[in-house]
Amino acid sequence: PSKHNYLLMLPQDRTEAIMLAKLADLGVAVVRGATFTSLREETDHVVVSLQTPAGAATVSARYLVGADGMHSDIRKACGIAFDGDQYEGSFILADVTIEGAEDRDEVSLFFSPAGMVVVAPLPGGRLRIVATAEDAPEKPDANLIQSLLDARGTTAPRFGKVVHIHWSSRFRLHHRLARSYRKGRTFIAGDAAHAHSPAGGQGMNTGILDAYTLGRLLGAYIVGNADISTLDSYEKLRRPAAAQVLNLADGMTKAATLRSPFKRALRNFVLSVMTRLPPFRKRIELSLSGIARASSTVAE
Repeated sequence: PSKHNYLLMLPQDRTEAIMLAKLADLGVAVVRGATFTSLREETDHVVVSLQTPAGAATVSARYLVGADGMHSDIRKACGIAFDGDQYEGSFILADVTIEGAEDRDEVSLFFSPAGMVVVAPLPGGRLRIVATAEDAPEKPDANLIQSLLDARGTTAPRFGKVVHIHWSSRFRLHHRLARSYRKGRTFIAGDAAHAHSPAGGQGMNTGILDAYTLGRLLGAYIVGNADISTLDSYEKLRRPAAAQVLNLADGMTKAATLRSPFKRALRNFVLSVMTRLPPFRKRIELSLSGIARASSTVAE
């Protein structure tokens, strides 16, 4: 159903570099170190107050889009509820180089009594590691990543030695969904509108589709190709899609973090059977690729 019949994984820094280069081509300058402080909506525009390295500043625009993350100050300023909760424990995410590791071209998910670990190949010989951890440090180091792979990863072939951490972080998982995606002339998108487990790798793509959909709708209205009611389509299209992603990620997270030995054994047996069934595999492929939610954005 798609001309791109594959899953593509990129390192975090490479993804950011591509986006920044495209913005530069479009003549858009990214201002670093600016902090949102307040907003005021007028009849035909929004006034945003900022604190920048050069001092206080204000920006006026016809519309404001808050894509400022899970702890969005813009969402809070609009009084939009962020319904949901937080999972127990913490997770580790790291892009690493491993010396002596055999080449891998598939994402591997290891279920171990000690916990879960995911190993995904990235360009340039890097590997992305995602693992559960009871109380992980803010910046996991090579020794910690090595211990997780040794304790939870495969023994045939064994992983080699972690020789470099390109990027790492600790995060605590939430499953939350904004009650509304808009208030007046202000919209929210990405993690400001929905927060969920990285299980299934849905977060970035879901946020990008928020931005794409809102951009197309706003553009059509501003240039006069659509009436103002078109802007209501944004929430109608994207909020149900986010709810589907939350349900998918929640189910995968709960299955991956089971603590009962009996439930873990049952999970492993069920997965070993189900993943051999073509209809089940197809359903998973369509869900993880996002193709199953193709109707939740605007057509080209």
